[in-house]
Amino acid sequence: MTNKTEDSFLTRQHIFAAIFFSFFLFLLFQMAGLLGQFASALIWAALLTLAGYPLYQKILKRLNHRRSLSAGVMTFIIALVIVGPSIALLTSLASQALSLYEWASGIIQSGRLEEWGDATTSSLGRILSHPVLAGLDVKGLALRSIGDLSSTMVAQLGSLLKNTLVFFFDLMIMFFAIFFFYRDGEAYYHFLMELLPFTAPQKKSISKRFTDTFRAVINGVFVIALLQGIMTGFGFALFGVPFPVFWGFVAIAAALIPLGGAALVWLPGVLYLLLTAHPIQGFMLAAWGIFLVTLPDNFLKPLLIGKKANIPTFFLFMGILGGLKIYGFLGVLFGPLIVTLLTAFVEIYREEYSSK
Repeated sequence: MTNKTEDSFLTRQHIFAAIFFSFFLFLLFQMAGLLGQFASALIWAALLTLAGYPLYQKILKRLNHRRSLSAGVMTFIIALVIVGPSIALLTSLASQALSLYEWASGIIQSGRLEEWGDATTSSLGRILSHPVLAGLDVKGLALRSIGDLSSTMVAQLGSLLKNTLVFFFDLMIMFFAIFFFYRDGEAYYHFLMELLPFTAPQKKSISKRFTDTFRAVINGVFVIALLQGIMTGFGFALFGVPFPVFWGFVAIAAALIPLGGAALVWLPGVLYLLLTAHPIQGFMLAAWGIFLVTLPDNFLKPLLIGKKANIPTFFLFMGILGGLKIYGFLGVLFGPLIVTLLTAFVEIYREEYSSK
């Protein structure tokens, strides 16, 4: 006779594992639902914490490793330097977006497009009056696009400002999370790394890739895009292009696009000045855009990204564009991080299985 225990398909260990993981997955699902209510605030808290972590380490060292005090100081710095100016910028942006929408609507309805076309006698005007471009109504299409863009931003920013209570509640959650991420983030990190079923070198490799890519995207994409937006907006204000804050914000978004970048914004600004009979300001803005906006991007971005992110530039930018499409603005970070983690896991697979 065979032993019943040996013939049994389900052992005590199998039943225990099935019950344990069923409850475990259920609790994880419930926890995800709880945290999902504050997902946006927690994600921004995590991003700001990671971005400011090098400064936090210096403050921690100066304050004799008093974590609570150091976390409080860092949270105050973020509130003072980042969040406060950001709220003021969003308010100004909403105002200018609304003004731009009204201006574009007035231009289209008043028939001033035709006046611009008649007044344009330069070579640029002859190009725009070419039968092919005239049939496409390039100027009308451009201004209608401006109206659509500004109206969309007004709707989104208006929704944000209307839900002021929700906004400030999320802001409070974000600051609360930032404090604890700084104070206890290192403990959270070691706890999560212990859960990963990898060797110590593999964990170190994954962590290093994640950190390097995050810093590369922050320094090589976000910071440069922010600088390009600031320089574009300042140039527009200096040379007389209306709504400089709005266009500076648009330039930040355009700078994330590999082809064209911020030039997609300042070139139409040059065109606007030429069409409105301000050729000197137009040529000065063109020089400003070439030498102070676009050229620095061409050598700074590869330098900052290439040193820290060990992934090809093509896949990096495809990750940025794909992330923008799937996750929205946060996809600028999520896309490259997903690409980086995938390459790390591919290397682990190659070391553990393919080579054997």
